[in-house]
Amino acid sequence: MNVFQHLDELKDSDGVGNDAMGLAEVFTSLGYKSHFITRLERKGKPLKSKFHLVDSFLYPTTPEDIHILHYGGAGYPYHLFQNLPGRKILRFHNITPAHFYKDTTTPDIFTAMEKFESLSYLEIASLSIICDSVWCDSEFNFETILGYQFRNPYVVPICKSYETNSQLEPESRNHSLVFVGRYSPQKKWEDFIELFSYWVKEFPEAHCLCIGSVIGAFDGYFNKLTDVVRNLKLDDKIHFLTGKTDAEVISILKESGAFVSMSEHEGFCLPILEAFGSGIPVFAYSAGAIPGTMRGGGFLFHIKDFPSIAKEMKENLFQKEKRTSLISNQYRVLESYNQFPFPEVISGILNSGIQ
Repeated sequence: MNVFQHLDELKDSDGVGNDAMGLAEVFTSLGYKSHFITRLERKGKPLKSKFHLVDSFLYPTTPEDIHILHYGGAGYPYHLFQNLPGRKILRFHNITPAHFYKDTTTPDIFTAMEKFESLSYLEIASLSIICDSVWCDSEFNFETILGYQFRNPYVVPICKSYETNSQLEPESRNHSLVFVGRYSPQKKWEDFIELFSYWVKEFPEAHCLCIGSVIGAFDGYFNKLTDVVRNLKLDDKIHFLTGKTDAEVISILKESGAFVSMSEHEGFCLPILEAFGSGIPVFAYSAGAIPGTMRGGGFLFHIKDFPSIAKEMKENLFQKEKRTSLISNQYRVLESYNQFPFPEVISGILNSGIQ
């Protein structure tokens, strides 16, 4: 039997890519042959799965096969997914609302994103008819598509195991702040930068590490971020770090003072859990899937009052009991993720009769 995972591109460094590779390992352990069907060529590390391109897919398929479509918006030619024989599963990751692109990019990009959002939900409506099951990676994403009445809906977290920092916590740590994500408007990088402008007044040696990737269509937004940095006169303190491997990101996290998320829309937010594992305190704005992903670990704030946030961060970072409790709870949450029985859960779903 074969399992085919359909997605635009299989990347090593994003949540969808990590999830797809994790699912491939699970299905292999269950006796399936693992395949990926992608629109774009694979550019990452070699994998044991077989790779196929959408435009040249000729591999023989049967009704016993399983097809999983990783969905984060329109783009993948899902008619191939629809027409191949076998069970169909939608792996729903989230759709970013278009309103985040208003006044942060150009009017043309905002209009294009409005159309993209509308088309994506039209596709979701069609997929709800043809899919035998939907697997959402968070309760937030489950709630997002609840009204589309998919058959056999489940919440299955990103399929990944997390490492924890085995080193003893240093007596003192630098005061640098870090966030990881694409440079796109819903991540609210400008708020992260503004918070840092308050933080650096108290800790002049601190740096702000913005680890991400520039998306060509959103260049206007990235330019706005550089303008914000220039206006705050923090060019020597705020660093936009691109092209980092997973290992490099983890290394930077371990050496940072705290992870801070100002994002206002996340379908899961894998970097938060990677920060948990790196042994640094996580402070995050309560929005989207973030509260559900954090499961009571880290520190959530509900209002973007920058001086108040900076004060809370200082208290939790430099009062030893609070800091130790924060990190311990984060490790506890991470352990709950690592104990999730993916093979048993997925096997149970498949054997429950999704036809």
